[in-house]
Amino acid sequence: MSKNNLYFCYSLFCLSFFSLQSWAKSTIPDDPFTESKKVTPKQFEHNTQLLTFVQNNKINEEQSFNPGLVNFEQNKQLTVIDWQVKTQWQSNFQARARTIAQYQHTDNQSETDTTVLEAYINWTSVDYAWQWQLGRIKTQWSTGFNWNLTNLLKPYRDRPYIDLDDLNQQKGWDMATIKFNQNNWFYQLVIADYITRAKNHKQQYIARFGFQGSHDFSLLLHKQPNQNLNYAASYNKLITDDMTMRFEWSLLHQRDQETQILLDETNLVQNEVKRWQKLLIGAGYTLDSGHNFRLEYLNTKHGFTRDEWSEISTKSTTAYQNVINNQASAQDYNYLSASLNSLSQGQLRQNYLYLMYATPLSNALWQYRQSVQFNLNDNSQLHRLELLKSWNNHLTSRLQFELFNGCNNCEYGLNPNQHSMRLVFNWAF
Repeated sequence: MSKNNLYFCYSLFCLSFFSLQSWAKSTIPDDPFTESKKVTPKQFEHNTQLLTFVQNNKINEEQSFNPGLVNFEQNKQLTVIDWQVKTQWQSNFQARARTIAQYQHTDNQSETDTTVLEAYINWTSVDYAWQWQLGRIKTQWSTGFNWNLTNLLKPYRDRPYIDLDDLNQQKGWDMATIKFNQNNWFYQLVIADYITRAKNHKQQYIARFGFQGSHDFSLLLHKQPNQNLNYAASYNKLITDDMTMRFEWSLLHQRDQETQILLDETNLVQNEVKRWQKLLIGAGYTLDSGHNFRLEYLNTKHGFTRDEWSEISTKSTTAYQNVINNQASAQDYNYLSASLNSLSQGQLRQNYLYLMYATPLSNALWQYRQSVQFNLNDNSQLHRLELLKSWNNHLTSRLQFELFNGCNNCEYGLNPNQHSMRLVFNWAF
């Protein structure tokens, strides 16, 4: 962002703040019947959490994207200190920050890293109708159980259904945002940093509005540099006290999957689609006894079609054979590298189903959860079994087992791990 733009945004922020503050003070009279003594909010609060886990992986030796080119780790240890702080002045000014310091050890290396996930100031008017925020903020607009379609601002690939303990997925964007609430309606504008592939900084914009009440609805308009408008919408409805329905939709002009290397350029130009949709339909149901069930269906056009996947399977198999027979060219290595990288770019295919069951919390504070994700196009599955325990007010644990099941050119059968076991502890100071 140029200096002129920064100066303009800062001037606009200051002007809006003081005008809104004066307006709020002048239009809302003092209540003569209120008590003269008011509770003073805490000016400084902080909390620290320690997350640590050990994991053992059974490496998948028979997947067709990796003929021994990449050595995946069998053992992994991670320790993260998560520090959050909040300060407050009077009743309408706040500053928040969240920083993590982590240490990771695998079979072959150890590394440390420190990341500022969030750091921003927050101002609200006296009547809470207006809100300003400025800094690094993690938006959470999606309400999906397993997939997040309306979280359009994502500095990292936001895939919590793959790794629940990756706190880097909670890193925010550098942004300025203003929000106005009127009765059940809200209106929000966001200006956020956008980093190009050449590591240049530009701006992206989001306009968001919606309704919160008996029906929850929101619509987002998203503008990135040199692209047409992206759209996203969500709708939630509480059917009964025990059942809720959730719908999300997005239309983007940038595909999650990179296709330049994987697909034939001639066919790609002829069949190029200018926009890609995602649709999510979900339902949650809770019994009176506390047993919880969730069901969610995802359709995404960002994934590969049957013809595209057939082409990728054929070419990756040829490149695989060339590598193991010592006949590979640079093109073969590049193709396998792009194929392997596609696993982290989003869904490989187009139709998915998510099922989850959780028991109620027992008297001894135990809970069991089991979920499965189906790729309906190739019948591969990701199974996750979790046993949770709350030991006291500060310490919780989770024992997790994951199983990736499918053929050697099916999505979950291509995962680097065949299965894994993870033991997680979370200690809140």
